[in-house]
Amino acid sequence: MTIKKHGARRACLTGTSALALGLMISAGSATAEGAADLLPQEYRDAGVIQLVTDAQYPPFQYINDEGEMVGFEVDLWDAIAERLGVEMEVTSVSFDSMIPGVQSGRWDIAMEGITDNPVRREVVSFVNYGYTTSSAYVLEENSKGIEDHLDLCGMNGAAQSGTEWVDMIAETLSDACVTDGQEPMTVSEYGTGNDVLLSLYSGRTDFVLTSAASAREIMNNAPRPVSVVAVDILPRQPSGIAFRPDEMDLGEAILEALREVMADGTYEAIYTEWDVTPMMMTHEPGINSATIPSN
Repeated sequence: MTIKKHGARRACLTGTSALALGLMISAGSATAEGAADLLPQEYRDAGVIQLVTDAQYPPFQYINDEGEMVGFEVDLWDAIAERLGVEMEVTSVSFDSMIPGVQSGRWDIAMEGITDNPVRREVVSFVNYGYTTSSAYVLEENSKGIEDHLDLCGMNGAAQSGTEWVDMIAETLSDACVTDGQEPMTVSEYGTGNDVLLSLYSGRTDFVLTSAASAREIMNNAPRPVSVVAVDILPRQPSGIAFRPDEMDLGEAILEALREVMADGTYEAIYTEWDVTPMMMTHEPGINSATIPSN
């Protein structure tokens, strides 16, 4: 599915402070040129950047009742495109097809809460713009006595194929269970975020591991009441816009556009509008900075 975005939800929502939540961008950090000046000529001539995402992941990006793609990342990439002087032509595919598609040259960039990690950086580079956080979700009717990840030991968890949540269940959380003298968890993989949630609602799995930022959407839209389970042992990791390593000039232009979006208050406005401020980056953004502090 390809959807052309023309900035229907431009992100200049409020006149909030440019130093939101401790964001410190030094006067010397910006380049002499603006983001649009840094964009490679081929993209300026085309007037378009081809972006791939998986539009089944509220509040990041999803199709609303009017058939429009919306979400906080939609607003963010629209704001970046505006600073670059181009449009984002957006294609929605399964999550595990996104990075291979960028790697092969089918699309220019990928964005959908993608965690910047060493394995992925073997094939793509990242402009880091925020954080990925994790929560587990269980049916409220089954939540008695479940307070943290150790109460999920021996259960079957669900996660989306291609995401780090699969390994987090199979390795990080299961290892913690074994260390605690309990049975490890099992994991069932599904192709879309919606299918992951349906497995929980239908009783095929016992819990779901996905973004903590999705809590409001999940709880508001679940056909059966859902409870959140803390998984504090899982790290808060940087997320990034994926691009090909041999197109560092494109990455630098996107990074400068992100700096501009942060500096004028648009970035904070987007995250506040969508109630996802815990995922905001509160320091200088960068490229391939997976070791950035979590503040």
